[in-house]
Amino acid sequence: MRADLGKHVSDVSQKYLLAGETQDVALLFVPSEQIHAELAERFDDVVARAHRARVLIVSPSLLMLAVQVVQGLTRDAAMREQAHLLQAEVGRLLDDVRRVGERVEKLKAHFGQVVGDLDQIAISTDKISRRGLRLEQMELGEGPQALPNPLRREAAE
Repeated sequence: MRADLGKHVSDVSQKYLLAGETQDVALLFVPSEQIHAELAERFDDVVARAHRARVLIVSPSLLMLAVQVVQGLTRDAAMREQAHLLQAEVGRLLDDVRRVGERVEKLKAHFGQVVGDLDQIAISTDKISRRGLRLEQMELGEGPQALPNPLRREAAE
């Protein structure tokens, strides 16, 4: 058993651990939790040699755990690869928000100008109304307070 397991560890290490091409660790699957427990308990020298050869002996439950860890690492690596794209998109989004803010400020300035213009028109309208009322209240009769009538002067001449 010790020799067979040692041969499997060596074969996995030589065939599946290729520098620059594969991962640094290989998994050697043992199809039973009980067999895995016996290996760990009675063949600790073979398990240690497997670790030195970067071969992990895994049972069904440990294999599932290893697969989940590898999936998480793969997902993290993909996120890191895409991080620069995400940062670029965030930068463009912030530029858009800045432009919207500038446009809001311009619109506020335009509304402020419109309000100012309306106030000036209201002042002018008020002055025109007061002058009209004064003109309406004046007597146009024949007296020293009366306004000169240009038509009368022309008729007299």
